Amino acid sequence: MKKILFTCAMLLAIVACSNSATTVVENNEESTELAFEVPFEVAKNYFFKNNQVIPENPKIVTEEEFNKLFGMATTMSEDGKPTAIDFTKQFVVAIVLPVTDFATEINPVKVEDKGESLRYTYEVRTGEKQTFSIQPVSIIILDKKYEGKEIVLINE
Repeated sequence: MKKILFTCAMLLAIVACSNSATTVVENNEESTELAFEVPFEVAKNYFFKNNQVIPENPKIVTEEEFNKLFGMATTMSEDGKPTAIDFTKQFVVAIVLPVTDFATEINPVKVEDKGESLRYTYEVRTGEKQTFSIQPVSIIILDKKYEGKEIVLINE
């Protein structure tokens, strides 16, 4: 009898562990909707223009809108050219933080497709106080096929 109970308990444990749906706890509610990782490219060598207001929506879908907010920061290094963005095939998600005198980096972690939304997880690392101010910016480039989805930002 003990062997049968033990076998049933083991089978139940195996079945429970083999669930392929991703479970995420949000606001004390469980979500079993599948999430698929979305490839992205980090856009380099761009800066946020001083005379612009930080956009409320991080999604930028046109070259005109992008050029209004960002300038190119070409450098002499080997990777000194700004990353090319083709707005006919791509769009961007930009995170812009307020001006600070602390060394600050915004690092993309992952982007997941969760049905009607794209969940963009990133982390902000703050370092030492500096003698000058910066405006931290992170821009990622995504395929246009995801453009219609709502962007949900998750700061780890």
